[in-house]
Amino acid sequence: MLEYLQQTVRKGGLAVSSRWQLKYIRRRREIVGTFMRHGLGYFMQRFGFNDRSALKNIRTGMPVSVKNQYLLAMNLREALVELGPTFVKLGQLLSTRPDILPPVFIEELEKLQDKVDPIDWEELQQVLYREMGPIDQIFADFDRDPLAAASIGQVHRARLLNGEEVIVKVQRPGIESKVRNDFEILKGLARISEHRSPEAQRLGVLGMVEDYRRTLLRELDYEREARNTERVYRNFADDNRVVIPRVFKECSTPRVLVQEYIDGIKLSDIDKIDQKGLDRRKISALGTEAFLSQILLHGFFQADPHPGNIFVIDNERIAFIDFGEVGYLSDLRLAYVGEMLLSVTKNDPYRAMSVMRDMGIIDHLEDSEDFSESFAELVESLYTSSIGSLDIKRLRSEIIEFAYRYRLKIPSYMTSLMKALITVEGLGKKLDPGFDFTEVASPLARKVYRERLKPSNIGKFLRSRYYKEVEPLKVIPSNFNRLLQDTADGRLTLHLDVNMSPKLYRQTAQLVSRLSFSLIISGTLIGSAMIIQANHSALVERFAFLGIIGFGIALVSMVAFFMGSLK
Repeated sequence: MLEYLQQTVRKGGLAVSSRWQLKYIRRRREIVGTFMRHGLGYFMQRFGFNDRSALKNIRTGMPVSVKNQYLLAMNLREALVELGPTFVKLGQLLSTRPDILPPVFIEELEKLQDKVDPIDWEELQQVLYREMGPIDQIFADFDRDPLAAASIGQVHRARLLNGEEVIVKVQRPGIESKVRNDFEILKGLARISEHRSPEAQRLGVLGMVEDYRRTLLRELDYEREARNTERVYRNFADDNRVVIPRVFKECSTPRVLVQEYIDGIKLSDIDKIDQKGLDRRKISALGTEAFLSQILLHGFFQADPHPGNIFVIDNERIAFIDFGEVGYLSDLRLAYVGEMLLSVTKNDPYRAMSVMRDMGIIDHLEDSEDFSESFAELVESLYTSSIGSLDIKRLRSEIIEFAYRYRLKIPSYMTSLMKALITVEGLGKKLDPGFDFTEVASPLARKVYRERLKPSNIGKFLRSRYYKEVEPLKVIPSNFNRLLQDTADGRLTLHLDVNMSPKLYRQTAQLVSRLSFSLIISGTLIGSAMIIQANHSALVERFAFLGIIGFGIALVSMVAFFMGSLK
């Protein structure tokens, strides 16, 4: 495997430093070997890692058919879990890309969960001491047993010196350096893959790795999570029904987060909710309304609202915790979402496609007519469904399948939003089997709609559109004048970027190679003939046989070249 990775770097023609080749060699070997061992060699070959010496004695899998997609998707999930937190998070992020993965892979990657052991107490103490100093000067009591443990960090209950109950979220020691190292390896492999695989180049694998690296490193920054929590706290400051934990910034650091302890029941603990005599229907409606308020009113929402992050306090109050992963909806994004929903309710697929172009979902399509017909059918099926019976999970599955079929790049905020809505709807139905999502959403949507129609909000929207679309037009006259001046002075230059398909590139390269080879053969023939025919001195005459040898080599090469051209 070591030889293979070194050959890969050389064959790729990349100027990769020896540091990249040697520093991470063991981890690189572990990553590639894990994928191979789980029968994912097909994907390695597909993305340019097809050296037989590396695949020898390793199960490489088979082309993906409908029959074995489920098995490959499961193998991929198991491989990512085995490789650790970086790859678990990478898989969770890939589950938001229906344009590059089939629906069955999206569903399987959404099941990814961390499997980790708690941090040893001695290690934990060292982290706390480095970040905060002696813990007995901050906490009166600190529970050694974690409330929860994940790949990035774990949570403990504690009590401050002033008696306030808090939770302390501590980052795993060395996790940041491990994540950075893993992404350095992935970036190196992505460069090789883009150089060797047209498909990897089309997908922009290196750019994807860079994006995911930034996303995961942001999640490792607990100060950023503290700011997110404070923002949601301010958003619900006037709503006594929603409880958001206070952040103790004076005790928090980039690797340790201290928050108010919320004493409640997990939303998924139905038995305990029943034992307390709480109204499940009321709680279901309250939780859904609170979450939809994050989306529609604030445009800033919890992107991972699983049952462990939502607590029931009583019939009138519900709490949200953990804002490491958040989604952001600007006014423009909210307008896009609203316009899309309006297009569906009006059964107007062409209006919806126009919005999708503005959102950047539709770029270029090979068969636009087929896409238009299929999309019209999708809108029709949604239009004919009664609002109350709308199944968000089924809707998302259809959208994901549609996006994969036509290679549509759904914005990450849209996939996060749909995933979050499905989770909330599922929790609502678990609490109340008769739960109707739209019964709760409709009044809130009307409230938001009325709010958007206020003159102040309309003016704000028009101003934003003016600065984005009208203001840039002011420079057109000066730019046009500069163009004319450069043309008149002979300074006008044109840059042409010819984007050839892989097939055309290979054909062009083959043509150039044949022309070069034919010129070399012609030169050898002419040179050999001159050596044989010309008069030479006695010294040179002794080496005349070289002309005969060259002449023979040229004739053999010409025949071989001719036979090769016929294939």
